Amino acid sequence: MSDVLSQVLNVMLLVIAIALIGIVVIQRNEGGLGGLGGSSGGGMGGLMTGRSAANFLTKVTRWLAVAFFAVTLALAYIAAHRTAPPSLTTAPAVPESPAAPVESGGTTAPATDGLSGATGSSGDAAGSSAGGATESTGGGATGTAPTAPTTNQ
Repeated sequence: MSDVLSQVLNVMLLVIAIALIGIVVIQRNEGGLGGLGGSSGGGMGGLMTGRSAANFLTKVTRWLAVAFFAVTLALAYIAAHRTAPPSLTTAPAVPESPAAPVESGGTTAPATDGLSGATGSSGDAAGSSAGGATESTGGGATGTAPTAPTTNQ
């Protein structure tokens, strides 16, 4: 909506500016520098008398100037309240979505802390009494990888 309105106001501003330039150019120049209005018989010549033409052109110039400033202020207001397009230098905002739940069924083994016995649970009384001693090297049935042996050279 504001794009259409701003384009209409831009066209109006152009027409008003051209009319304002034209009205100012055909007015009689009283400074002695010439002008298209001329001093005797030039410009609007026989259309109006000198004084009535000056009054008319002054009034038209005044109203065109008021219209020019009104349209300019309207365009400035529209430009100030327009939503800006996203910048090329900023990353687009990505909405945060909750992480997908990890399914623990199927082929993967449950993670353990590596201190349990052969049964894989650290609080199992049967595993600790049946095993006799706790595992200290990792590996075995717990699902953790054994550590690599270190060599001193």
